[in-house]
This record gives sequence, C-alpha cells and structure tokens, in this order.
Amino acid sequence: MKARFSFILLAGLLAMPLAAAESFAESKFMKSFRTSYEQNRFDALGFLVKTNKDIIPGEIRTLIGEARAADGFEKRMAILDLAATMAAMYAEWHGQDGSVDEIEALQKEELRKEEERKAELEKWKKYEAFPGNILMRDKAEASGMAPVIFPHWVHRVNFECKACHPALFEMKKTGSIGMAEIFGGNLCGKCHNGTTAFNAAESCDRCHSVGTPGEAHLLDPKKADVSKLRETSERLGTGLNLDLLPEKALPFDRFGNIDWALLDKARKPIKSLEGESGEKAGETRDNDILFESPLPYVNNVLFSHKTHSERVVCSSCHQAFFKDELGANSASMRDMAEGSSCGACHQKVAFKFADCNRCHSKPVTEDAGGALKRK
Repeated sequence: MKARFSFILLAGLLAMPLAAAESFAESKFMKSFRTSYEQNRFDALGFLVKTNKDIIPGEIRTLIGEARAADGFEKRMAILDLAATMAAMYAEWHGQDGSVDEIEALQKEELRKEEERKAELEKWKKYEAFPGNILMRDKAEASGMAPVIFPHWVHRVNFECKACHPALFEMKKTGSIGMAEIFGGNLCGKCHNGTTAFNAAESCDRCHSVGTPGEAHLLDPKKADVSKLRETSERLGTGLNLDLLPEKALPFDRFGNIDWALLDKARKPIKSLEGESGEKAGETRDNDILFESPLPYVNNVLFSHKTHSERVVCSSCHQAFFKDELGANSASMRDMAEGSSCGACHQKVAFKFADCNRCHSKPVTEDAGGALKRK
C-alpha cells in the first residue's frame, strides 16, 4: 500500500495547477487541499486528510464528477491525479474504501481514449503532408461519403492563386463548403461544371477520394500522370510544356515540393475565372523591400511585390496579414512559424522556411539598389 501511495502522490503533485470547475461548488477543505497540492506541501496534505476523515469520501466523489465533466484529456487527468492523491492518503490513514481502484480504472480509460485519439489523428496526417493539401472529413463522413482531399497543387498547375482567392475562397481553412452551393455553381462549382473541369454532381469519387486508388497521385505529385496534366492544359489553354524544363517533368525543389518559380517557365496559368474582365487579374505592384539581417553572416531578405502580386491579389495580404505602411509589420521567424505574416502561405502552400536562401538571397555587402529598406 505504501509503495502504491507514494507513486500516486508523486504523480499528483507533479501535475499542472488546477482550478475548480465552475459547476462544482468548492468546499473550504477542497480549496485548502488544492492549494497545498499545487504547492507540494506534504505536511499540510497529511494534516488535512488525517483531520477530515468523515468528509473526504464525499470530496473524492465530487472530484470524480468534476473530472468526468471536464473538457480535454489534460484537464481530466489533472483532476483525477488530485483525486488519486486524496484517495491514496485516505486509504493510508483511514482504510481502503475502493476509491483508489476506481480512480485508477478511470485514469487507464482516459489514457486508452487518448491513445486512440492520437492514433486517429496520425492516420489522417498523410493526407495533408504535401504542402497545400487539405483534408475535409466532417461533412463527408456525416453523409456517409469518403472524405475529400483538396490538392492545391493540382489546381495551381493551371490556375494562379488569385483566380480563386479571395473571390471564391478566403485565404483560410473552412468547414463551411456544402454540396448545395457547389451544385448551384458557387465555390468549387464555379469550375466543376462539366465544362472547365469535371462535373462535381456526376463524379463524386473524383473529390471524395480517400481510400480509393485515385488518392495516390493527389498525395504525391511525383506519381501524377503527366499526359493528363497536358490534356487539361490543352483544354484550358495554359500552354503547359514540361519539355522546356530540365527533367521534362514537374520540377521539385530539394525538399520535395513543387518549384513553382521554375514551373512558370513552362506555363501561362489562368489569373481570373472572369476572363479578361477580371477586375484584379492583371493588377501587380512592382517594388521591392529590403529586410536587413541583424546578423552579418545571414543574407538580407529581398521581398518582391511583383512576384507575389502576380500570384495573389493585394487584398489577400493587405490588410489581413500586412499593414500598408513600411516598418509597421512584424515578420519574425517565430511569427511566420505560428502562421502570421509570410507564414500565412509559406510552409503551407508555398515553399518551406527550411529553404532559407529562397528569401535570404541578398548578401549583406550589397547595397539596396532601388529597394525600400525595412530594418
């Protein structure tokens, strides 16, 4: 019993700080016990348990109820650790009442559920492993259909980002895409109408492709059927000619992602779904901004508005991610890693930060030329 008590007590005392759930009234005893528990005060815990024999079984039941009602694995386990500590100390000084075994069973069940949850998440990771791939599960599974894989790369071969963003889709993931809108000619249905692209209403498995043979090339562009890419390009008039490229195939960078800058030499992607009348299709901004490196051995960053505005409309970035004022925006690597500033696209659909020299391209010894300086 003592060995078991020591293990449970140690586990509980190392748990994260606890706050009582709002729906559970907390007694004076419980407040004192929680505080002593969070402060690792063994002497105080012992005194509380020894002098409150009659009320502790009820307090343990309250904690078990609080744990069952808590949201999230970590919260539930933290509360159960507190309950386990109290129950083990009660058994040590007042005799076993069954609480220790019950709490241990609940902890094992929580661990089992968490392992299943992680395994489920791991199972789906491969579908979004390639930059730009988006897995849509909830609505599909609710309707008895296979989940949808949306591959940005397939669409980007023949369309620039500005063709769809932000006119049809905001620059963020959404779970609001519904078949009624698509069949009505909106969202994906703008193109998937049987003319520009296959008819969504007649080719369900082309999108609901998880678990089908059709998923393979969506997950790995290196498995793409080049003849079909050419066929689509001919139909759309985008002039895809991979023979102009060194490998005569889709070009990949050293990280295994499609090198869109190199692919530009072999295609003329569609910039607007409204043809020449597309209001923002041809709008570009031709100036550069020099971000000076704080380290003498790291190249400066030369940001090209032209390169980016050829792909996306200005409103996709301004004001959503950047203010229209030189020096008013944070662009640290930490911000980017968290999905802010450049991280809104890079690491997701554009090249990864690990390809440092793609941005840090200008030696610190060179002057800014005609670029605007931003320290």
